[in-house]
Amino acid sequence: MSKFLAALLPYLPANADERYKQVFTRLGVMALLSWALHLASRDDLIGMWVLSSLAVQALEFIAVRPFARGRMPTRHVEAWTVLMLVSVFTMGAVHAGAAAILWYSDQPSLMALALLLLAGGLLNNVASGVDSRPLFYLGAGPYAISLVTLPIWWWRTSYGQVAILATMVIFFTIAVHSTWRRLHQARKAVVLAHAESDARRIQAEAAVADRAAMAAIVSHELRTPLSAILAGAHLIRRGVPPAQTAATADLIVDAGHLMTGLLTDMLDQAKIEARAMSLETRNFDLLGAMGDATRFWTAQAVAKGLVLRQGPEDQAPVWVQGDPFRLRQILNNLLSNAVKFTDEGVIDLRLAVAPQADGQLQIVIEVQDHGAGIPPEAMARLFTPYSQASQETARTYGGTGLGLTVSRELARLMGGELDARPAEPRGAIFRLSLTLPEGRPETAAVAARDEGATPRMSSLRVLAVDDHEVNRRTLALVLEPLGVSLSTASDGLSALKCLAAERFDIVLMDVNMPGLDGCEATRRLRAGDGLNRHTPVIGFSAGVAVEEVRACHDAGMTDWLAKPLDIRALYDALDRAVAA
Repeated sequence: MSKFLAALLPYLPANADERYKQVFTRLGVMALLSWALHLASRDDLIGMWVLSSLAVQALEFIAVRPFARGRMPTRHVEAWTVLMLVSVFTMGAVHAGAAAILWYSDQPSLMALALLLLAGGLLNNVASGVDSRPLFYLGAGPYAISLVTLPIWWWRTSYGQVAILATMVIFFTIAVHSTWRRLHQARKAVVLAHAESDARRIQAEAAVADRAAMAAIVSHELRTPLSAILAGAHLIRRGVPPAQTAATADLIVDAGHLMTGLLTDMLDQAKIEARAMSLETRNFDLLGAMGDATRFWTAQAVAKGLVLRQGPEDQAPVWVQGDPFRLRQILNNLLSNAVKFTDEGVIDLRLAVAPQADGQLQIVIEVQDHGAGIPPEAMARLFTPYSQASQETARTYGGTGLGLTVSRELARLMGGELDARPAEPRGAIFRLSLTLPEGRPETAAVAARDEGATPRMSSLRVLAVDDHEVNRRTLALVLEPLGVSLSTASDGLSALKCLAAERFDIVLMDVNMPGLDGCEATRRLRAGDGLNRHTPVIGFSAGVAVEEVRACHDAGMTDWLAKPLDIRALYDALDRAVAA
């Protein structure tokens, strides 16, 4: 099919439906014009007119039927399209010819009828051809040509009248075309709005389904470690035998790690969606970061009878500038999946480094497993949040499906890419490609400091403000063993009373609290002239959107931490506050 016909094809069903609606109008016009021909003493033309009108009406009925009611012909589409275009033009030509006969009768009433017939034909095609310019021109063309040429009949006898009539005809034709153009643009806007509305509805339905699936997955994944934590806590409360104390503690710690990993992935996904994720840049040893990830997963691999190996073994340290924590997070996710989905064999972690001319290093890290592999139909949704390869995979191995999504987004934030492909003869290969600036080696002392050693906080006076008792008790368990003098408050008003009565070195302020929230409490603290007007305030909240973090700083907070609180991040924030 030609491009022209293919472009018209989507508009033919609407045009066909509109022409079906005009059938009774055309039959009325046929009867009216027959009467007019009789009044013009042209009875000899009535039979020809009736036959021509019925013939063109039958042609149109046959031509538009395959397209009516939103249908499309299944065979000979091009032939049906051409036939419909012919019927559209023929209908206009027959009625325009009848109008010309009435005009040439020189009877004023019949001439006015001819003008009305031509004007009505133009307006009818505005309605039926509103979606497509070619369809409008094809149907309205015969009427417009006839309307423009009719005044020529009076040219020899009435120059002035012809000029006035011709001018009026031109204005009317332009007005009809302008009306069609405005309706055409409005129609396009309505169609686009409907299409956008449908797309958003589909997206909303998919989002609701994703959220429902997310709630089910997260609920299932949280229940397992929660059950272990509660069971271990009850055993400790009842007094477990000394021989079981270590095992009970390990159970709680492992369950806590599971929950932390789940919440970290969810928090990182929320940060990425809110465009609030930030990366640090510092010098680190790339091989050292890979070695940390390898050592962490070696025990799990050995427990399953797997071999986890990192190569090449004799490579010298590779110092780069970037975010080692986020890089290890990506490697941990990849190695976690490799260990999870491999039942036997070897898991390879490979590194290739190629220096670039501008002081950059082209880095490729590959993790290859020998698991069941990834089906081609699952590859497309592999990096979709809360999606797994199959329901069977979700039931067998668990997990939220967030790890790979977060890992790819982190790789892209670093300016790289993470992709996957099948391995031979089985399994999968995940490739992380990065371009990082070349770094400089650092001493062990500097590296240990950057890893976030426990700060010296003895004699610090800290006020912790949180409306949840569990959070206040947690901060007490973390800070009091370090020698911190900790006071607590359950809301913003209580915090302001404490701050007015006693001097503190640091304030830990929850942002979202009932009544007076953390931001408003900080604003009131800064606006006053009390003892702690200039005391550092570290806000912490589960809200990670950019505007939420900015609101905390605008309120006067000097630092901000995301919930759930990370101990290392808390120590770093306290270090910064002490240094300030």
